[in-house]
Amino acid sequence: MLTPKTYTDSRHSSNSANLNSNDEQPLNVAIVHTADQGGGAEASTLLLHQALKELGHNSRMFVAAKRGNDPDVHQIERTRPFPGALRMARWVEDWTGWQYWYQPWFHNLGQLIGNADVVHYHSLWYGRDGFADVAALPRLTAHYPSLMTLRDWWMFTGHCAHPALGCERWKTGCGQCPDLNLAPAIKVDGTKANLRRKQKALRDSNIRVTTVSNWLAGEVRQSPVFQHKEIHTVHNGIDERIFFPRNRTEMRAKWNLPQERFIVMVAGQSVEGTAGIAKGAGDYALEAMTLSDADVYLLAVGRSSEKVLAQWGRDGRAIPFQDNPTPLAELYAAADVVVVASLWETFGRVPAEAQMCGIPVAAFVTGGIPEIVEHEQTGFVVERLNSQALAAAIRTLSAQPELRHELGKQAVTTARTRFSNLAIAQQYVTHYRAEIADRKTGAGGRK
Repeated sequence: MLTPKTYTDSRHSSNSANLNSNDEQPLNVAIVHTADQGGGAEASTLLLHQALKELGHNSRMFVAAKRGNDPDVHQIERTRPFPGALRMARWVEDWTGWQYWYQPWFHNLGQLIGNADVVHYHSLWYGRDGFADVAALPRLTAHYPSLMTLRDWWMFTGHCAHPALGCERWKTGCGQCPDLNLAPAIKVDGTKANLRRKQKALRDSNIRVTTVSNWLAGEVRQSPVFQHKEIHTVHNGIDERIFFPRNRTEMRAKWNLPQERFIVMVAGQSVEGTAGIAKGAGDYALEAMTLSDADVYLLAVGRSSEKVLAQWGRDGRAIPFQDNPTPLAELYAAADVVVVASLWETFGRVPAEAQMCGIPVAAFVTGGIPEIVEHEQTGFVVERLNSQALAAAIRTLSAQPELRHELGKQAVTTARTRFSNLAIAQQYVTHYRAEIADRKTGAGGRK
């Protein structure tokens, strides 16, 4: 039996001074997500959790995998009602393609959460085994004022978090999936049944819905799963106390990078192809740098950095994935330009962080990136998959250091205005309070 968790009352804590004077009492917020550390989604969710506490609210995270040491992050334990239950459930899933259909512990999530004022759901998919059952949402959202933030497509596809390029079957109910291997993969095409299950769960759930970009909100509005929901946008927050302009000379010396070279940073870009495209984002970035004829020193950062540098075959440096955000911020500050050749981005954390550090960005127009990078104001955004256009942007930035400086200055101003972490957290608090108030009038997230 799960033990109910309680929240420490912060009404008289020192943090409550951060609350606006016209606010009500501090909120008890429960955040549900896959993990507290990992990729960009995890960074954004953990940052929100921390910012809420800084604003004087009580926040706890409930995750499928706890990797950090924050005492307010709790792992959702996978319990089995009888020996062999999980093994049997996996067999059924493999046979039918019914993704995450057996997650009994998630139905008891309320016992773990306890007395929250609001529950904020983020990503509810997790690898092969999962942790969340969408069928539990109607009961959970009936008990708690609830908000769901969509960071990818999983909640409105038949199995995948990112559909194959050009696939729009999610708009009409899925089925006959073109690629069952897209994460999270399934072995048998149960996509139509999975999507119907999500549609029923969301139709019966009393929940407010946000997305991390206006672009993703536009995608969500085309989904039958969310056709009866009002969709709001709240961008991801960036911690401006970590991501800020630093002295470039000092950062290059610290990381043993050449002082006089034109350094192009490529972060989190792979050279592995994806469904429908033979090349990865890193391939397009490298191709554009080659076509630019600029004397580029490549700074590759991330899990694929060694592969990216090897494929580049010229001067450069590979830095592995950074769990700690401070080294990443220092590396941004050491670069002249950050190139983002992503094939899709629901938000675009890398360009947002780079601009917070005062570094101009050259990127493809895809997903939420145009909401972050203003063309010829904070960087350059060009047609997706157009390596020649991206090369022209790199060439221009290489040849005009004064332009880089001006774009970088404007980038900082724009990023701080739009993506300041505490301001983003306050936007969520506004939604929390609105949902709580709507529950009192009988409206809530059904509208």
